[in-house]
Amino acid sequence: MSGIKKSGGQAGEGRVKNAILIAGPTASGKSAVALDLAERNGGVIVNTDSMQVYSVLDVLTARPTVAELARVPHFLYGHVHPSTAYSTGAWLRDVMKLIDDGTFVE
Repeated sequence: MSGIKKSGGQAGEGRVKNAILIAGPTASGKSAVALDLAERNGGVIVNTDSMQVYSVLDVLTARPTVAELARVPHFLYGHVHPSTAYSTGAWLRDVMKLIDDGTFVE
């Protein structure tokens, strides 16, 4: 798996070299674009949706289907219990741990 490339840097600065950020309104096709790009480039998808991190909100948040999850590696979906407070800082710590651990880094 190709994944995201990591380079040197302090506190995350400059550590990810080839990440693509996809942003847009709800139901605008971001997930389909992400799947296509990840498949064509040997990449992964890292969730940044504030509700899709919660473990029991699959349908309500339109989390990726089992078939979509099988197409490319996905990270940070459904990993937080709904009674747990989760912030941007918590997400950043989680994503930095994935980078530091080499989970999706080439």
